[in-house]
Amino acid sequence: MDFIYTGNDLVDIDYLDRQMELDMEIGSYLSSSRNDFELTVPYSVWNSKFNEGSIVYDNDETSEYGGRIQGITSDTANESVTLYGYTWRGLISKKYVVPPSGQAYYQARGDANDFLRAILDDQFDGLIVGSTELCGVEINRDLRYVNMLEAIEKTLADVGLKLKITFDMQNKCAVCSAAPIVNYSNDTELNNDYGYNLVAKAIKNGYNHVICLGQGELTERTVINLYRLNNGTVTQDESLAIADGNVGINRRTMLYDYSSVESEDELLQGGIDQLNENQDTNTLEISNVENVDIGDIVGAKDRITGIYMQKQIISKVLSGYVDNIDIEYKVGDK
Repeated sequence: MDFIYTGNDLVDIDYLDRQMELDMEIGSYLSSSRNDFELTVPYSVWNSKFNEGSIVYDNDETSEYGGRIQGITSDTANESVTLYGYTWRGLISKKYVVPPSGQAYYQARGDANDFLRAILDDQFDGLIVGSTELCGVEINRDLRYVNMLEAIEKTLADVGLKLKITFDMQNKCAVCSAAPIVNYSNDTELNNDYGYNLVAKAIKNGYNHVICLGQGELTERTVINLYRLNNGTVTQDESLAIADGNVGINRRTMLYDYSSVESEDELLQGGIDQLNENQDTNTLEISNVENVDIGDIVGAKDRITGIYMQKQIISKVLSGYVDNIDIEYKVGDK
C-alpha cells in the first residue's frame, strides 16, 4: 500500500516517506476499536503543510485506510513530530443520530445507501459521504440518540449488510456504502498449520440472560426475559435456554431498565442489543490475512487449544514503517 498525504486544503503533497512510522486501528463500533492513528515523522522529512486538517489516504480506491489529522506534537529529543488523527470510522463515531424536531425517533427507512446519504452527507463538510448508487436492499429501524457508527452498523446488520468505506481520490472524500456480508468460512479455514499467526481467546465472561424492565409500576410493570443460546440465537423461551445449558451456574444475568420505552417491540430490540453488546469474549487475532473487509465472516481455528470461531472480522491494526506495514485482523464479538 502507498499512502498519500495532503495539506489542510486537501491538495496532495506527496507519498508518505518510508522513514515514517504508522500505527492505525479501524474497527466496528462494538469492537472497542480506537478508530484512530498516529504517524511519527522525522524532522528531516516533515513538511510543515502536513498538519491539522490534512488527510492521509491509501492510493487504492478500494481501501478504507486513511483519515484526518486532528493534532500534532513535537519531540526535540527524538527529532520527530507525531501526527494524531481519526480514521473515517473514527470521525463517524463522533456523531449521533438524533430524531427530527418534534419526533420521538429518526426512522431509518428505504434503500440502505439512501439512509447513509441522509445521515452522513451534511455532517462532514463533504469529507465523508454516502454512496449515490442504489443498494437494492431496504432497511427498517427506529433510532433515538444513537452513536452514528453504531446506528449504521446495526441498521445494516439487520438486513445482512456491512458498512464498506472506499476513497474517492478525485473528489477527496470517503464514500460509505452498504454491501453484502461475505462468508469466507464455507471455503477457507484460517489456522496455524498454514502460516497464520493466531492469538486465541475464549472466556465466558459475558451475559446470556437479560431481564428487560419497561413501563409500569411494581406488578404492573412490563417484564421481558431474553436468553442467548450457544449458537448466538436470542429467545424468550426459557425451556430452550435450559435445554441449551443456560441454567444454574452457567446462567449470567443482567438487568436492562428502560422505563420510558415506547413499546414492547422497542424494549425487546433493546434487550437483544444488550445481550449482543455484553456477550462472552470470543476473539482471534490473525496476521497474514488479505482482502477481507470489516464485517465479513471467516472461520479460524487455533490447532493447539482447539478454539474455533466462525465470526466477523471486527477490527484491523496497521503498524510499522510505511514501507513495511503489518496488518493484524481481530475476529470475534468485541
